[in-house]
Amino acid sequence: MKKLHLLLAVMLIAPAIVFAQPKKDRPDTDIEKAMEMMSGAYRKLRRQVTDPAQNAASLELVATIKAGATEARKHTPLKAADLPEPERAAFVENYQKKMDEFLGTVGKLEDALKAGNNDEAARLVAELGKIQKADHKEFRRPEKDE
Repeated sequence: MKKLHLLLAVMLIAPAIVFAQPKKDRPDTDIEKAMEMMSGAYRKLRRQVTDPAQNAASLELVATIKAGATEARKHTPLKAADLPEPERAAFVENYQKKMDEFLGTVGKLEDALKAGNNDEAARLVAELGKIQKADHKEFRRPEKDE
């Protein structure tokens, strides 16, 4: 009976240990840290943007997204290292252009929240999600299976 309990305990704990392991064996880069900061703020903002009572908190989240995007724009995407040298400059230039467009949409979002136009703000948050998805497809290095 004790062996059965021990086996059951191991079976319950083992998956938690396996899945708790980090995905990669290297520290996050500056661009990854900036993107992660934006991601967390975006997830919270998406849940509360339609609530006018949350506009002050939403503006703080927008400021976090703006700071993260501004920081991320300063860095080169990891995918650039995978490209041939002649293509890198154009890739980085296009990345920075897309980040500028993203920041423009963030500015519109900020204006909508300041004006109390939560319907427009919700539309802009959805637009940011679409931009993020498309741009990650273009600029993000695919994660390699380990």
